[in-house]
Amino acid sequence: MPRRPVDDETARTFLRVAYALDRKSRRKYGTRLTPWDLDPVRLPPLPSTEAVHDALKRLESLARKEPPGFRRDWLRDHVPTLRTLAAMVSGRVPPLPKQVEVLYDLPAKPADEEELEELRDEIRRILHVPKADELLAAVEAWEDDHAVPREAVPITMSKYLRVARRASRRLFKLPPRERVRLVSTHGRATSGACYYTRDYQSAVKLNTDLPWTGPALRDMAAHEAYPGHHVHQATREWEYLHADFPREAAVSLAACPMGPVEEGLAENAMLFIGWDRSPEDRLTLLLNRLRWGTEVNLAWMVHREEPRRELLRYAMHSGLVDWAKALRDVRYAANRMWASYAFCYWHGTAMIRRRYERMRGDPAFYDVLYWKPHTVRTLEKAFRRL
Repeated sequence: MPRRPVDDETARTFLRVAYALDRKSRRKYGTRLTPWDLDPVRLPPLPSTEAVHDALKRLESLARKEPPGFRRDWLRDHVPTLRTLAAMVSGRVPPLPKQVEVLYDLPAKPADEEELEELRDEIRRILHVPKADELLAAVEAWEDDHAVPREAVPITMSKYLRVARRASRRLFKLPPRERVRLVSTHGRATSGACYYTRDYQSAVKLNTDLPWTGPALRDMAAHEAYPGHHVHQATREWEYLHADFPREAAVSLAACPMGPVEEGLAENAMLFIGWDRSPEDRLTLLLNRLRWGTEVNLAWMVHREEPRRELLRYAMHSGLVDWAKALRDVRYAANRMWASYAFCYWHGTAMIRRRYERMRGDPAFYDVLYWKPHTVRTLEKAFRRL
């Protein structure tokens, strides 16, 4: 049973469209479009593509009639996303620039090569590498030195989850019953993910077949759980149950203007709990930033139809990865449906980090960033009001 009723036409229309697109995506591509749903509810399904388009027109009209405020902004940010997702699950995939602008409300521009070069220079300083052409080998050697034996990965990750949870509870008053359950997975392409359910519970699935370093596991613990995705969803669930939170925003779409906020928050999670002071943690943050910028530029190269050998060369040189990881990154960039999601990490991280550095130590930063289901526009608007 849903914990809150769907008591107006606007919420009903939004949820029926979201669930219809999710069902079609799962049937056609095996991909969920509603990965997180704080309050699942059964509603009459929309019977056809035409019914989905009619519902989208009605939703746009209803959104315009909403009084000024958070709900209106949230709905108006999501209507173009839903319309684009409807086209995509029907096989009409827009080009990369339009996806970035319409799905995520981000600027359709590549990562600045000067910034990427500065990141590589900082990595060289930490590793004491005199020559740029020796950097890839030095990063590989550092990763080998910090490798965690496969059999020790689950217990190491569990340890970091406990430490990160204690640190996060100094920032947030989390419900006593909130918990994260670690689940080892095998044979998957993804490294790991947070599967939030409800009642402040999550399963963090970690691919233990992949090679892991200790610092990378610390990053996963912070990003996926404390104070990253799990804490973000837990605070939103509390707000949903106890405060002013639009009923339709209980659903998080896999591609939407909340994506840059969700991933930007999680990419900065290590900073929030002070895991940016050791050389190992600083290097992890720098490599994350560098590799997402590289992924953004690989997506642009695919969009420009550059040769595959150039993509692989760029992935290795720019992202400081070996050939096998470069091949993985190029495959991701070539996915016409999802390559644009990399922009959420690159731009979302920068957007939130700028504000964090300006407000470091101010509790109001976390009060704004967490709790509400912010889009890019509503988050920026909320920060401007401080």
